[in-house]
Parts: sequence; structure tokens; C-alpha cells
Amino acid sequence: MTHLTSTQYPVLPKDAVKLTECTKTPFEVAAAWSKEEPLIALIAGYGEGRWSRWSIIAPATGKRLTVKTEEDLPTFRQTIESITHTSLIPGWIGYLGYELGRCFEPRAGTAPMHDEPWPLADFIWCDKCLVHDGEANTWWSVGGIKLPDVVENYSEIHCEELIDEDGDEKFSNAVEQTKQYIYEGDIFQANITRRFSAKVSGDLRGCALRALASPGGWFGAWIEFPSEESRSLLSLSPELFLQFDGNTRSVMSRPMKGTRPVTDDPVLLVNSEKDAAELHMIVDLMRNDLGRVCEFGSMRVSEPRAIERHPTVWQCIGEVQGTLRNGTSLYDLLVATFPAGSITGVPKIRAMQIIDELESTSRGPYCGSIGIIGGSVLLNVAIRTAAFHGIGTPCKFQGSLHYGTGCGIVADSILDEECEESHVKTNVLRTSPLFMQKPETVLAVESQLHA
Repeated sequence: MTHLTSTQYPVLPKDAVKLTECTKTPFEVAAAWSKEEPLIALIAGYGEGRWSRWSIIAPATGKRLTVKTEEDLPTFRQTIESITHTSLIPGWIGYLGYELGRCFEPRAGTAPMHDEPWPLADFIWCDKCLVHDGEANTWWSVGGIKLPDVVENYSEIHCEELIDEDGDEKFSNAVEQTKQYIYEGDIFQANITRRFSAKVSGDLRGCALRALASPGGWFGAWIEFPSEESRSLLSLSPELFLQFDGNTRSVMSRPMKGTRPVTDDPVLLVNSEKDAAELHMIVDLMRNDLGRVCEFGSMRVSEPRAIERHPTVWQCIGEVQGTLRNGTSLYDLLVATFPAGSITGVPKIRAMQIIDELESTSRGPYCGSIGIIGGSVLLNVAIRTAAFHGIGTPCKFQGSLHYGTGCGIVADSILDEECEESHVKTNVLRTSPLFMQKPETVLAVESQLHA
């Protein structure tokens, strides 16, 4: 066993211990976790190593940091600002719900929030975990935790067909109303979402871990939240919201706008002026948001527009970087930037007001952010994210899933194309093991997605 050197990226604490004997994948380690212990699994997908590098497997048994109402924000702030180390771990793993943005900026929404089983934010303290460095293919132990040595056998799951809760007509009406607001000069763009749901029963954990293994997401997550109710999150997100380096105080965001099915020629996306305009507006918004808390002169757009392949889709991304000002806290960074501009619109506050008016359900964890807040930060944008709520344990679950998709609406959006895109974005879930229970079918889908 060897110890971490101080020259490495500030993900691990200095007392982390290298596990030279482990050759398992993050999925295999998570799959060996005891069914009797709740699980956290942040699993990097099969992407670019710079972004999709670190996986964290841990017990979901630490102390909780939960924001149920605006009255809990002072405690949330004090807890985040009390972190004195600069490494990512130890840290708080969990989610920021989309509606937390209304607490940060009360003008963003005035309609009563719909009754949801999800708090505005929920985090679990993680100071004991196993960490995989995908770039070096090495494992580390933090807090003396040992590798699980018994492979659990996972059973079947039954998931009914996804149901569109409102239907194409209601989504189409929301798109048309958004375009009318654009014509009237209220906004330039808004991200309008719709929600799908399904009944689920069986071994949810095993199925979710298989989904993370393939096709996964660059910033994948499976988090079980121990409580009287059974609540779990599965995220196959390809989008980075915030990466913060506690040593250098550098901060980065990689917003995504522009989507095509992976079966399309990517040149169609590259040449789309409409999609390019969407992304450029969001890149500018994120630059402005970060500029509120970053050093003057440090802001730069390091990548105006690039195309990436992700499971089932092509995506266009931009990249914005800056340096957090001295005396500015991580809480200040969250207030200035959350929720991500790619799932709100431009200008942000007015777009959020329109979203509040036109969408019939609260977004909850979807369109929020999932990841870890420590001395450093790694948070995704919670798209491609399913929220599970029901009874029983994650390995013997009975309840429902909710899954949202969204489209950036601009002046020249074509109604039928936006409607189709909102359905295309469900494919990453429909082709996951949640809906493909037969082993030979799962293998065929995985082969196609990795071709």
C-alpha cells in the first residue's frame, strides 16, 4: 500500500491509501456492496478522461444535511463554509433540487410549489469511501474502508412503460407560449421540460448499477437516501455544472445545448445555426454568472462550441473558466450560478418565471445538480436523471420513477422538432436495463451503444 502524494489533483486527502491489489471496475465494486447497507455510487462513464475520471463508492450512512425550506439555508451555508480542507473528499454527496434556485433568487418563481417527496436539497457526509481514478486505473481507500469481498446476487426488476404525464399537446402549447414571450421581448430562450413516469418494482439497485455500467453517463450517480420512505436517484448525466479546485480556486462549467440522435450525421448538428445560437447564449449566461464571483480578468471561454458523442445522442458543449475571488465562499458560488443556465434560459430570472408559469409539476432533483461538495467541488447538471420514490429497500423496491426531458426554445424553434427531441432524450432510459430486463437484449443494446 502506498500513500497519496501532495502533488496530485486535490480529490483525495493526503492520508488516502492506494489499494494496489484491486483490479475491479467501479461497477463491480458497487455491485458487491452489501444489500443491508445503503449505497452511494458516483460512477464516471466511458468518456473523456479529463471530465469522466473519478468514481466514489461509499456507505450512505453519514450525517445528513437537508434543506426542506428557506429557513434551513443559514445552516446549509454555515456547514458548507465551515469546510477548511481543499480536497474533494471528505465531502457532502447528494443533490441540489431545481426549486432551491427560488430560495437563492425569490424573484425566479411566485407560484406555489407542487407537493413533492423530495427536499430542496439533501446531502450525506462522506469521509469513508473507495475512490477509483479512471485515468490511472487505481483504487484508493479513504477513512480506512475496505473493499467488499462478497458479490451480491441481484434479481429481476419490472418497470412499466413510460407514461407522458401531460401529453404532446400540453408540451406543444408550452413551447408556443414560450415563443410568444420571445417575440414580445421577454426572453431570448427558455428550457421547457416535460415529465414521464412509470411504476417500478423489484431489485432497483442492481438494475441502476447495470445502467451506470453501460451506457452510463460521464457524471453518473446512484444515491440511496435512508429514510422512512424509499428515495433514490439515478443520474446518467453527460453535463458538468461546476468543477472547483480548492487549491487553485479555479472554477469551470461546461454547458450543453444542441442534441441529435446518435444515428444522425453529426454534421447536421454542427451546421445548425439554431443550435449554435442556443449554446452561445447559455455560454454567455454562464460567463456572466461566474463573473459575479470570480476575479476580474480571470473569466474566459476556453471552448466556444464543440461536439461530443454520448450514449444515444450527439451533444454540443461550451466551456467557461474563471478563478473564484478571495473572500468568496463556495456557498456564494452556488448562489451566483445555480441552477445551471442550460436548463433555465436567457435572461435567467425571467426564463425561470416563465418556466414556473408553464410547467405543471415541480422539477425536484431533475434539472438541479448531483455530486459532491467538499473543499473542492464536482457537480453535474441533473439531466438524464430518474427519481425513485416508494416503499421497501432499494433491493426490494415498489414505487414509481419520474424522468424529465427538456428542450431549449428559441425564436426559430420548430414545434414538431422540439417535441421529437423531448422524446429522443428518453432513449437513454428506455434502452437502459430498467426497461430491457432480458440479458440477451441488454447485451445487444450495450453493443450498439458502444459501437
